[in-house]
Amino acid sequence: MPPTQPNRSIANPLTVDEGKAVLRIIRRVVDVSKAKDTSGRNKVYDLTNELLRVCHSRTCTLDLAAMASSDTDLALVLEDLTTLRHNLNCKTGFMPHGTRLNFATNMAFAKKPAQVAA
Repeated sequence: MPPTQPNRSIANPLTVDEGKAVLRIIRRVVDVSKAKDTSGRNKVYDLTNELLRVCHSRTCTLDLAAMASSDTDLALVLEDLTTLRHNLNCKTGFMPHGTRLNFATNMAFAKKPAQVAA
């Protein structure tokens, strides 16, 4: 049997502060989710954890502190997670060009601020 390389799903590990922010985001998302049984909550936890870690470490750096902040509207966080779930390939870290996120620090993926009509 030929030796194989280990499956590296995450290129750069998160710092301690980033890891704590991810856990706070996950806690907020799980608390709002409609899943009431343990297996459903675990599924939401695992999916949110994977999406945030793969996106932040391999594709686009996210402002995790702003996402975890209680001042931030949770609807924006859920919108970004939905966008990641539909567009991010977690195996390769690929996200299609033109995908925009509210909390992206990379200008290529950042959403444009809404224009206010005068």
